[in-house]
Amino acid sequence: MKDDQDISRYFSGSIYRVLSGLFGLFLTGLGVYVVFFGVVDPLIRTIIGLFITLLGAETFWSAIQSRQSWLAKLGPFF
Repeated sequence: MKDDQDISRYFSGSIYRVLSGLFGLFLTGLGVYVVFFGVVDPLIRTIIGLFITLLGAETFWSAIQSRQSWLAKLGPFF
């Protein structure tokens, strides 16, 4: 693929990787907090909390592997 050969990707920079890794850890912690301490129906808070946790963990893992995260790919839709 073209992305694998392009060295000048913005998401492979060290500052971007550190900031997105920290944001991924924040989202993971937020998702766990929502699951356990949310104030809505348990089914809704579990689904939303696990979704936030999944996005956070994937963002953190993408920062470690120096690739674009799902959250960055979803960004243009919001």
